[in-house]
Amino acid sequence: MQLYVARQPIFDRERNIVAYELLYRNPTTKTAEQIDGDHATSSVLMITSVLASFEELLNEKKAFVNFTKTLLCDNTVTLFSNNYLVIEILEDVSPDPLLLDNLKRLRQMGYTLALDDFTASYPYQEIVDLVDIVKVDFRLTSRKEQQEIINKYKREGLKFLAEKVETSDEFDIAMLMGYDYFQGYYFAKPTIFNYKDVSSTSYTCFRMLDVLSTATPSYEDLADIVEKDVAMTYKLFKYANSPIYGGRMQLTSVRDALVRLGFKNIHNWIYLIILRSISYGQSSDLVSVSLQRAKMLEELALEFKTPKKRSEFFITGLFSLIDILTNKPLEEAVENLSLSSEIKNAIVSKEGTLGKSLELIIAYESGNWVEFEAICKQLKLRVNSVIQNYFQSLDWAKNTLLYMD
Repeated sequence: MQLYVARQPIFDRERNIVAYELLYRNPTTKTAEQIDGDHATSSVLMITSVLASFEELLNEKKAFVNFTKTLLCDNTVTLFSNNYLVIEILEDVSPDPLLLDNLKRLRQMGYTLALDDFTASYPYQEIVDLVDIVKVDFRLTSRKEQQEIINKYKREGLKFLAEKVETSDEFDIAMLMGYDYFQGYYFAKPTIFNYKDVSSTSYTCFRMLDVLSTATPSYEDLADIVEKDVAMTYKLFKYANSPIYGGRMQLTSVRDALVRLGFKNIHNWIYLIILRSISYGQSSDLVSVSLQRAKMLEELALEFKTPKKRSEFFITGLFSLIDILTNKPLEEAVENLSLSSEIKNAIVSKEGTLGKSLELIIAYESGNWVEFEAICKQLKLRVNSVIQNYFQSLDWAKNTLLYMD
């Protein structure tokens, strides 16, 4: 299955492209028809963070992305850089103390806030006071209203964007009224890009990662998220019941399944799901090698007496073949992953202990015994222990692959 995202340019008064709005498109009809706002936004975010090339989609410009109230309040936004993301607040989002506090916090963190589909009847002044850009819908407002909006709300730092501008006359009028930015069919219809689907559970993955990133994650919060996603619940029970986790004892709830895995393994499992989605249609052998590298590196973290870094080692191995799985140059493929710079540098440049450990595995896989033994010596690892680790990881990868889907 393919996932579609449309890109529509946003222009300034000199007709320079300053940003793009990224729009969800139904994979069947390739139209803006949506089944759920949260799912639509999370699909777009997954593309921009995992699958797509930023150069292809954004050309070093900013991305306007619609956010529902749920996503604005659950910290999903903070998983993405304020360097390229403009947060579009949907017109039907109603304010409450939690939302307003989150919007204030996002502004303090450097995010740009835009208010979508604005009309003269918009009721929430407290939200208007917090945004940087007001997008005025030229299909839903009269000429009089379009001017009145600027006259009423104009303040220092607030920009006005005329959206759905479809004729040269509308553009000229918007210019005379004092609009700063322009978007619509007059300039360009949305360009549709398609990518391999990241699975229907992308939104669930994001929310779970968000919970796990907190200082005190809870199984109850994670269970509440998983239970709303039938596909994710099925994957969880299948995985938690696998022999990897001694799956003979019957599970009676989603929480039980999560507890059986533990926070660290839940984190790794989510990345396994993402990898499986990215590698759809690829040889299972490639996925198996990725899994084996992940497990082997995770065990090396224990050899180095750095158990708190096990997840970093695991993820480094898991995405070490991302260039082959996505058919992209390694540097480009890694850049589009929401990973730490340490992990990215380890995968691309083999920097640090992470990178050198990955080199060790590659040397063993290639039968380069001289380099393998030299790296073992450099990292102060026992050759026999690493070899034993290799074969144990092979067995783990084989079993894991059976229970991933």
